[in-house]
Amino acid sequence: MKIRPANEQDLLELSGWFLSESEANNWGGPSIHFPLSLEQLKIDIEWNVAHSYALVEKNGDLLGFAQVFNKFGCKHLGRIVVSPKMRGRKLGYKLMAALLDSAGTSDVSFSLFVYKDNIPAKNLYESIGFEVRASPERRPEIKDCIFMVKET
Repeated sequence: MKIRPANEQDLLELSGWFLSESEANNWGGPSIHFPLSLEQLKIDIEWNVAHSYALVEKNGDLLGFAQVFNKFGCKHLGRIVVSPKMRGRKLGYKLMAALLDSAGTSDVSFSLFVYKDNIPAKNLYESIGFEVRASPERRPEIKDCIFMVKET
């Protein structure tokens, strides 16, 4: 498996992973319009602003997706998701390791938000060195989120 820049086909595939507005919003935030359409999704996830990555199997099957933004003085990770069919196989660890390795430098800090009730994701992030910090923003849409940072 490898990580590579995501493409529009990846977006089309991952749009089928979210079966409800709630699932889509839990992944992408309150700006996500549901049902998902390619052109609106590209706007909603800031496709032209963020660096988008796909975790893929050797045969090209999409296993995961994440984005990286330059925010909060960090490489900010967002919209992290593993294929529902592939969950429980430690792919979250592999996706995160690939994202962190892609930074290519040891003086980069990473940040992310995670919903308070997403205990498996929070545990994953803590296990690879992320720590809870005070949120840099006070916006209503992140009220149920925890801000985490990994210093390198």
